[in-house]
Amino acid sequence: MSKFDIINEYTDEKILLLGEEPKDFEEAIIGIAHRFGMEPSVCYDYDKVIEIFAKQFAEDIEDDEDPHEMAVEWFEYNVIGAWMGDTTPLYIKVL
Repeated sequence: MSKFDIINEYTDEKILLLGEEPKDFEEAIIGIAHRFGMEPSVCYDYDKVIEIFAKQFAEDIEDDEDPHEMAVEWFEYNVIGAWMGDTTPLYIKVL
């Protein structure tokens, strides 16, 4: 059973997932978060998401560019900086 199957079984609500192709980030899903007064949201491992973005960027960059640095910049601005409503995904820095 995939993590997406578990999420779909868990809730009837439309939960937002990361990426144009959410399957690309399935390995980074670590759970479902609950907050008072808000709908459940998918939680992703912050570092795994960066790692996935870095792999994607590595396919299309010049030799002098750092895919990890590009991934962090992209993630911080375009992902963390995006509010898409109460079910916006959460990103956990695992300790």
